[in-house]
Amino acid sequence: MSGGKIEDTIIDTHEFTPEQLFSTPLWSRTVMDHETINHHMLSLLPQIEKATPASQRSNVGGWHSAPNLHLNNDFAQIRQIIGTTCVQCATSLNYDFENFDIAFNEMWLNRNGPGDYNRAHIHPHAIFSGVYYIKVPPQSGNIELYDPIRERAMMAIPVKQAMPRTGQTLEVEGAEGKLLIFPSWLQHAVQANRSDEDRVSLSFNMISQPKAPTAK
Repeated sequence: MSGGKIEDTIIDTHEFTPEQLFSTPLWSRTVMDHETINHHMLSLLPQIEKATPASQRSNVGGWHSAPNLHLNNDFAQIRQIIGTTCVQCATSLNYDFENFDIAFNEMWLNRNGPGDYNRAHIHPHAIFSGVYYIKVPPQSGNIELYDPIRERAMMAIPVKQAMPRTGQTLEVEGAEGKLLIFPSWLQHAVQANRSDEDRVSLSFNMISQPKAPTAK
């Protein structure tokens, strides 16, 4: 070996699997009977949009409802599905349910028209965030998730094919009925809607809170 280059050396190409440290969880499921659920929420959209001025957060263009839809009984079915799924997510992380609960903090509708997108952002003061897809025309914009370990940007490993554990960005395609959940600290963005139709989704934040002391 000379000049930092391996020469005349037999390299063992057998995979040496590492332990994965500081992993980032991502949960995905398809909601049963989502056609009925989505039809119901789309029927509510015009009334809510008419009554609610658009909020401006990460969205560039489009319409973002007030973040209080978890208090609206018209969304009780999807709220229960999301809440139950988030409990399962927390359980997979060994969450301390003896002393803490998880609860909805915010839930809101998004409507991105042609050309609309969402800037890269995180969701402060929450533990789980996610999106449920209601209407997803082809080419209407995927969600992008960014590697939270910024120091890895200093060394891009040349790979044959990009994989979630080696890339710096993960692009996830939306689909009607898909529920996607991730840690609220994970930076993400939504690509521009390149279709001629609206893309509609429901987003949410879950918080952790101590349980009330048990009366003795």
